Amino acid sequence: MSDRLTLGEAADEAQWRALVEKGLKGGQWARLVGRTADGVEIQPLYRETDIPSVTDISGLPGAAPFVRAAGGWRITQSFNHPDPDQTNREILADLAGGVAAIELVTAEGGGAQVRTSGDLDRLLADVILEAAPVSLDTGGSGFDAAAALEAKLKGVAAPGVAFNLDPIGALMRHGAVGADDIARAAQFAARVRSELPNARAIRVDARPVHEAGGTEAQEVGVALGCGIAYLRALTSAGLSAADAAATVAFAVSVGPDVLIETAKLRALRLCWARVLEASGAPAHARAAQVHAFTSRRMMTRYDAWTNILRVTTSAFAAAIGGAQAITTAPFTDALGLPTPFARRVARNTQHVILEECRLGHVADPAGGAWFVERMTRDLATKAWEIMQLIESKGAIVAALQAGLVQDLVVGARTARQRLIATRRETITGVTDFPLLDETKPEFIPAPQSTGAPDAALSPIRWAEPFETLRDRAAAAGAPRVFFANIDTLAAFGPRAQWTRNLFAAGGIGAIGPEDAYATMDKLIDAFRSSRARVAVIASTDACYAEHAENCAQRLKA
Repeated sequence: MSDRLTLGEAADEAQWRALVEKGLKGGQWARLVGRTADGVEIQPLYRETDIPSVTDISGLPGAAPFVRAAGGWRITQSFNHPDPDQTNREILADLAGGVAAIELVTAEGGGAQVRTSGDLDRLLADVILEAAPVSLDTGGSGFDAAAALEAKLKGVAAPGVAFNLDPIGALMRHGAVGADDIARAAQFAARVRSELPNARAIRVDARPVHEAGGTEAQEVGVALGCGIAYLRALTSAGLSAADAAATVAFAVSVGPDVLIETAKLRALRLCWARVLEASGAPAHARAAQVHAFTSRRMMTRYDAWTNILRVTTSAFAAAIGGAQAITTAPFTDALGLPTPFARRVARNTQHVILEECRLGHVADPAGGAWFVERMTRDLATKAWEIMQLIESKGAIVAALQAGLVQDLVVGARTARQRLIATRRETITGVTDFPLLDETKPEFIPAPQSTGAPDAALSPIRWAEPFETLRDRAAAAGAPRVFFANIDTLAAFGPRAQWTRNLFAAGGIGAIGPEDAYATMDKLIDAFRSSRARVAVIASTDACYAEHAENCAQRLKA
């Protein structure tokens, strides 16, 4: 075989792989194979033969088994200011700025108090309910808020309303749930189904799994387990499988890994369609209604401007993954409540990808991509196994009470935290390329949370341990180390830059010019003048062998 392939020359995979391994200089093919947090292999190359015909297994966009998205979504923003009048001002401003739907975060979830329709009168003053769908995010079971919203909507033709009762979500967040809360939620849903047939009464909220550090398959698997539990309760309350499915919606978090998150949303729809098929629902009723929220665990307090990029990629993933509603978090989310500017950036992010990028005008833009199709099936398989494990333990409530789900999440979280702690997985602006003299954006301080979430499923942020180091360094007076760079910039530059980043990740700055010192004497004089207590010698191995010992002795002296 020749050492290269010419343009137009036919080649089989064996030839191609042989050339690749030659380029690896003795390395094995396995070196190029990555893995997701669930252990799903990510191959360096995907071919048409990796999947059957897309139309055979995925159907048409918007049709059973609903793997393929029909295109378009509703821009839905969350409102969580504890002051109802301020919340109302934010709602009116966002609606004027192009937001299409309202998600009210109530006091249990860290927002405004909603117990009566009077509370909603203040929150929704001057809002045209017939034009702006309203949904609730209670952070708990949500019965009081749901009853208040039901009373508020009496005689109002309000489309797209979502009460989002979620007792199982309350169990995941707070470690406790009322003995009859699931049955009570199902009875509410059955009544609302006749009064407001287009409303969604039940929410399967898988975000606690994601935000606590869970994997993609864990999030989908737990969502399936919750959905099955609600289906059982709803059919016991007298609803048919089709009507039960029509009153259930899903909430998921979407991170910045675009293609894997895209596959996650498709896998959720594929698995849910299979659940509803087994439940006897007709084919047209098996679509999952998915509300995607950009991930909060990926957000950072330091270099918060970079969060704009994280939110954008997450929203992009949610869009091409087929979410029917998307909520984008303000880039100051990890700092506190958003200013009007932060809210504007959040909503305009969706306007750009919806209208300027035209993603809202394309049906299933990821459809047929061999990687996405294969990852969809692989994640669906993993998620289905987790759902079966949950069912084998007596269903989702028993699995949560026994700690099964928490143990799975803790295992995944610990493994990823170890990668981040050792900087094998990086966070731009925090573990890599930190900006120590940054100017923080404006934000509104948030009230302290009084909740007591279950320890295993309490939300985390990946960047928080490094941010704690930065805080300690700032409290200690922003310590700095001296960089004793030897030889030319080209010689010491790579190691010096890597080490500067390492120290900066802990809030420790660097002293010394980016370029080389003219002489060793000038280097020593600069160290003496800096009054630093630590020096780092940066250069090449060859230069170390010749000069490092002498330099270290003189620096120490």
